[in-house]
Amino acid sequence: MNNSYLKISSSLFSYHWVVILLIILTSPTIAQAQSIQIRGLITDQNSGQNLAQAAVTLQDETTAELIRGTSSDNNGFYLLNRIQPGSYILTARFVGFETWQETIQIEPNSGNQVIHISLKPSSEELETVIVSADKLRDASPGQVKIIPENLRRSPTPGASADLVSYIQSLPGVVATGDRGGQLFVRGGTSSENLILMDGLQVVQPFHIVGFFSIFPEDVLSSVDFFAGGFGARYSGSTSSVMDVKLKNASLYDRNWSASVSPFISDFFIETPITKGRSSLMASFRGSLIEETSPHFLDTPQPLKFNSQLIKYSVLSGSGFGCSTQFLRTYDRGQLDFDLGDYFKWQNIVGGGRCAGVQEDSDVAFMDINFGITYFTNETGNNDTDIGLRTSNTFKSHVNFNLTTYIGDIRLDYGGNTSYRTIKYNIGDLFVSIQEKEEVFIDAGAYITAHINLWDRILIDPGLAYTSYLDQFDNSWEPRLQVAWLPRGRKDEKLSIAAGVYRQGLVGVTDYRDAGSAFTAWMFPPEPDRYMESRQVLLGWRQPITSWLYLSAEGYYKWIKDVPVSTWTTIAQFSTDLSYADGEIEGVDVKLELDYKQFYLHGGYGYSKTTYRTSQELFNNWFGEDVQSYHPAHDRRHQLTLQSGFDWKNFSINVSWMVGTGLPFTRPMGFDSYISFEGRPPDVNEDYGTPRVLLEKPFRGRMPDYHRLDMSISNRIPLDKITLTIQGGAINAYDWQNLFYYDVYNQRGISQLPLIPYASLKIGSK
Repeated sequence: MNNSYLKISSSLFSYHWVVILLIILTSPTIAQAQSIQIRGLITDQNSGQNLAQAAVTLQDETTAELIRGTSSDNNGFYLLNRIQPGSYILTARFVGFETWQETIQIEPNSGNQVIHISLKPSSEELETVIVSADKLRDASPGQVKIIPENLRRSPTPGASADLVSYIQSLPGVVATGDRGGQLFVRGGTSSENLILMDGLQVVQPFHIVGFFSIFPEDVLSSVDFFAGGFGARYSGSTSSVMDVKLKNASLYDRNWSASVSPFISDFFIETPITKGRSSLMASFRGSLIEETSPHFLDTPQPLKFNSQLIKYSVLSGSGFGCSTQFLRTYDRGQLDFDLGDYFKWQNIVGGGRCAGVQEDSDVAFMDINFGITYFTNETGNNDTDIGLRTSNTFKSHVNFNLTTYIGDIRLDYGGNTSYRTIKYNIGDLFVSIQEKEEVFIDAGAYITAHINLWDRILIDPGLAYTSYLDQFDNSWEPRLQVAWLPRGRKDEKLSIAAGVYRQGLVGVTDYRDAGSAFTAWMFPPEPDRYMESRQVLLGWRQPITSWLYLSAEGYYKWIKDVPVSTWTTIAQFSTDLSYADGEIEGVDVKLELDYKQFYLHGGYGYSKTTYRTSQELFNNWFGEDVQSYHPAHDRRHQLTLQSGFDWKNFSINVSWMVGTGLPFTRPMGFDSYISFEGRPPDVNEDYGTPRVLLEKPFRGRMPDYHRLDMSISNRIPLDKITLTIQGGAINAYDWQNLFYYDVYNQRGISQLPLIPYASLKIGSK
């Protein structure tokens, strides 16, 4: 690590501000007891789903003067502070729902008031473009808020829109292509992403066919996607967080849908169990491309996946609700169709969550979740056991998150504990099987304060702590977000975020063949060397007109102790680890135009990732002790354009993406490896094991990436059902994109060519 890294890190991430935070929180001037609070949850009357960003106002009943105003948070929780005794009109509004209004009387010494608000869905048709644009703009640094309406803007070769197709359209997100199921966010690796589903971790939610995940639009309530700068609540990840909230099924109506396309079929159902009290949602998806590709493609596609997702929800009637979730996924396929090599992975996730407001408690909001996560993946060859590699990880956890107020300062805090096991069994063409199993227990806590100064300056300091019970050194991770609202508008702000991010469990993928979907999960070989990222993010969000919006974010990351495979000049996978330090720098720019039924969104991402690693034999091979290189996910430039038009029941959507080529390691030649163990070889008869000799790391670049996808759909309401017909094309101008380069056999593997498709969806009205 160089001296500039140490100097910048110590100045930016001093712990002195933690002392300042404690002084602020204990100051009698700010934290003095105030008058009466009005608090509660805002929910959807039909499903009991908590509604985020609902507007709440309190007016004087006599003068109609606005006394207080706020909006509900991500949990649907709202609070109006410092209310004096009197008669008021309490109003709640949310797009797509009827306005709720009630006159309330606050008596002296009556104590804090808990008022839950249930909003009735509106029967009027809404302009979903306006809804989705508004939801995206009220976000923290590095954050994008996503609702199901957003997903429909990314053409998907299935009848239901999918979260992963939309995520790939965001600047700063790099995908491996139309297969493999890996995403890289702002220079981080795919194993540095934390993906949560109602608080439960899902290790790999993206299917082996890159258009699909376990999250179709039907199952989603909202998604908070953090490309960086996330707060202290999220620890254990150094790159990004995807916090997915599943929808609650309807408490009163049964709804269903079924769809089919050449790529996928799925079935969705939601139904009340006890009307007004409990409900069940289920989603089942399965691939069809393996069966259909011989009929409409020249090359069969040996790719298969399926998933099953179930959620049961129950409401207490007093602002407290619980749910249980179960998920199973299976993916299997060949990324290189001519060889017998395959990849396979499976997720099993289950658990529960209870959240709500307790009336007789100083805690304003409580969220408790628990569950298990199991993930296994392997790669091998259909014709031989040589080269079989397996890795699995198990996690059981309990988390709690609490919200309380000290005066006008909101405190979010909580704790967690987890038990983990990992096991890997690595076979290779050149080395003997390496097998290992480890057990790992940790416990942690976090606190974040939300301070609003003059409705113009928002300060969110936070601190996360993790203890590994003497197995590893304890970890402290300070975080800070500051935002300036020059005119008091949430969609116009200058933001800065900084923080320390550490990750204990790491996933190692060998990218030297420029294409892999196997990850070996393990702990760092040295207990005091966490993978670490120290980040600074600066962003500006600016409305230009009511229908044109611009945002830009620049980021810089100092990374250290990133585990990488120990380099050899031959192509082989190894669990021997070395460490890399480096920097990631970049900028993401978005321009959004939403005008009536038309939209045009453009995104540009620039990113430069540099690793530096020192390994034992570098000087012998290359004449230098340290090698600097750009890793396999370093896409320097990426441009995305999305456009669409809605007219009555017709919808047209187009998405175009172009990106510069990804790095790969070029081969220099071949030789034969002859072992002298046991006995001297007969060089006339024994030809040894063929090997690929590699150049310096990642000095080559694959060709540029292009893809144009488009779709047109028509929604046809019938007597008792609704029929949706969709047609479209993937890779519309048939650009030959290289998926990966097989250095051993010296040939490239291409992604999908031009594929026209049609899909059909039928469902309840």
